[in-house]
Amino acid sequence: MLEFPTLPASPSASSTAFLRAPRALAQAAPAANTSLQGVSRPFQGGTGAFPRCSGARGSHAGLACTSLALATHACLRSRRLGAGVTARQVPPRSVRCHAAQQPERVPVQAEPAIQPGFLEFPDDNFFFGAATAAYQIEGAATEDGRKPSIWDDFSHTEGWTEGKATGDVACDHYHLFREDVELMVGLGLQAYRFSISWSRLIPDGDGEVNPAAVEYYSNLIDALLAKGITPWITLYHWDMPSALEQKFGGWLGPKEKIVSAFGNYARTCFSLFGARVKHWITLNEPWCSAVLGYLSGEHAPGRDKAPETEPYIAAHHMLVSHAEAVAIYRKEFAAAQRGTVGVTLNADWRQPWNAASDGDREAARQAMDFSLGWFAHPIWFGCYPQCMVDACGDRLPKFTPEEQELLRGSSDFFGLNSYSSNFSRKLCKPLDGKGYWWDIGVEWWHKDPRWEKTDMGWPVVPWGFRELILYIHRTYSPSGGIVITENGCAFESAASVKFDDRPGALQPQPRSAAKHLDAKAAAEVERSMKDIAEDVNRRRFLKAHLSAVHAARVQGADVRGYFAWSLLDNFEWGHGYTKRFGIVHVDYATQRRTVKASGKWFARVIEDRGFEAPLKDEQFAGGIF
Repeated sequence: MLEFPTLPASPSASSTAFLRAPRALAQAAPAANTSLQGVSRPFQGGTGAFPRCSGARGSHAGLACTSLALATHACLRSRRLGAGVTARQVPPRSVRCHAAQQPERVPVQAEPAIQPGFLEFPDDNFFFGAATAAYQIEGAATEDGRKPSIWDDFSHTEGWTEGKATGDVACDHYHLFREDVELMVGLGLQAYRFSISWSRLIPDGDGEVNPAAVEYYSNLIDALLAKGITPWITLYHWDMPSALEQKFGGWLGPKEKIVSAFGNYARTCFSLFGARVKHWITLNEPWCSAVLGYLSGEHAPGRDKAPETEPYIAAHHMLVSHAEAVAIYRKEFAAAQRGTVGVTLNADWRQPWNAASDGDREAARQAMDFSLGWFAHPIWFGCYPQCMVDACGDRLPKFTPEEQELLRGSSDFFGLNSYSSNFSRKLCKPLDGKGYWWDIGVEWWHKDPRWEKTDMGWPVVPWGFRELILYIHRTYSPSGGIVITENGCAFESAASVKFDDRPGALQPQPRSAAKHLDAKAAAEVERSMKDIAEDVNRRRFLKAHLSAVHAARVQGADVRGYFAWSLLDNFEWGHGYTKRFGIVHVDYATQRRTVKASGKWFARVIEDRGFEAPLKDEQFAGGIF
């Protein structure tokens, strides 16, 4: 999942400085043919075209004001919400009751829901799932032939993770995967996204395959399929084998070596599992790997000495490796296996600070190009954004013509991970520093101080999620649609925080080594678990962000699936086990799983194929755009 690095200092700003575009209100359409009118399109000029390569910037230089169109329905469809409960019929606002009757209050939905009432996600073109990653949940770090990854090395280095946490045990999923699959069945998941540990499958990164790992992943895949759950496999979720890091520098090593090693790893996975797995993701959030691993040093491999060059080199090699893996699949496996292969990119929406300012609109566009466009442009258009070429010069590696050809169109779908949003504005004064953050050349980090924040300190901006989805749809037009491969939050109840304050609570133990609680202690845990699992704000977060997905779909975005992050509480990278993102609570001392209130709500959404739109009392605070 997405992590934010330490940011450059930002200038102070008054909360009253946020200027927004007027909100466009759509005219109510008949219930049978509801449409949206007056919705302005961000980053889109008169032709609707986005620059395909360096130098063609004019077509989207004018960022349109962002607004939300609100549609009022003549009546809401009747739908079963639970035992004996159905959605009530709501007349349009223009309808007046007879004088003898009390007027009925029309419910007003919370932004960014596009309408009150039931928000439907039809079963024939949308699926729900949950996601995890190998190092964050598997454990068994030294068992059955697995060798270290860069995250093993990083987390075992003093001072790099909170509480000296490691993924040695994590959620013990390696031993408990069958139990976890049953949890997925209970939640009604249609799909499960997980990653393969490269250093478990091929311990030295290149060469011999580990039979025990083949058996483990094969059994997991079979268990999922037996329960009707579709596996989505990520090849790389940040855990480069240590052997390759030591041998030639991992992502910084000679391009030919790392591309060859990743291609061989991908080929091995396709060959072993591709007959049963039809959905592949090459890389998870390469932006995080490049920036947090090679600029700030907050993630493995912890490098921060060459911020002007190393992030760009590592990212370049990831992109070429992605293209190589996709080419291998399409040439050697696609015809027989008939699957899809793509990439997952992380992004947060960058809204212009002042939507009426040309400079701020251009700043927002440039901020998007330097984050999402850094990877999406090469994969969809075959080249880096022109603003990056201009700012970085020779520090930005160049693709060969052959690499451009391999990259262009090298994702069958657009995998998106997103957690927050910011405001961007043109520079008020020159930035003092060097490297990626300063190359961006704009102030992209501004926040509305009224925005609510998660336990990670990230602003909750669901309407920004809607705008990001629409931007991707209109800019890249992915032929296989958009799949939300991660979205979620760390938002725990006070009871959960208290639970984690117990001695040893955040030091995972294998289920086999868990201490047996006496009857009194077991009863106390049982009594407290109801409060621990009552994660009201996570449920509210998921509802608001799924409302944003629904709103984007209504406005034409081709979004085909949503994976909640995460299935389980887990090792949250540098934060260790102090931040919980799961819809299932994990007691690390015993490996007991408890479905949270958010998980139960998510299960009902899947069963009902939708949910009632959040109302105004569930609105997240802060300015709306």
